[in-house]
Amino acid sequence: MAIERSDHAAASVIVGIGAVGFALSYEALYTAAVEAGMNSTLSYGYPLIVEGFVTIATWTAYRLRDRGWKATTYPWLLATAFFAFSLWANAAPATLLGPVVRGVPSVALGFAVHLFTQLRKKRSVETLALVELDEESEPEELPTDPWPAWEPPAETLPLPLSHPVFEAEKPRPTGVVATVRAWAKGAGYTVKDTGRLPQNVYEAYDKAHA
Repeated sequence: MAIERSDHAAASVIVGIGAVGFALSYEALYTAAVEAGMNSTLSYGYPLIVEGFVTIATWTAYRLRDRGWKATTYPWLLATAFFAFSLWANAAPATLLGPVVRGVPSVALGFAVHLFTQLRKKRSVETLALVELDEESEPEELPTDPWPAWEPPAETLPLPLSHPVFEAEKPRPTGVVATVRAWAKGAGYTVKDTGRLPQNVYEAYDKAHA
């Protein structure tokens, strides 16, 4: 508990020093921007660009600390360069060059975008590492039996049909066909002299001779 309190106290002191230091440096950087011919209204944001870039470059170096010194050297150099410019503007403002002062926002914009891509790249690498770790720690379990057990289909009752849809016609003896044909002609049915007789003719013959 005592260690946590001391950490909070140290953090409060650090934040206080940073706030006071920024307030004291703000006027010098603002004056340098105005004297370099920049818009007086927009120049209020000039100190935020310089000091803010020092902060973001330091934060990027801290975030990339686990990737080795090669990854952190670049943001540390940028933080040092902008800190040196802020120190120059506060210590010897009369020696500042106008083109250098006016070029700082453009330089800060380009480097800020590049630092953002470095942070995004680190996040992508961390996400990929977490996915690979999750795959290694929890391997996918494959089923031991890839073929599921066969189950017989449920029994279904046939549709209640009074007559089958398709029924093969039973062959009839030649003598029977000739007898039915002769009866049909006498009964007024129109039938051919050869070939098969219609089914209704057979039914009428059976009904008449039942």
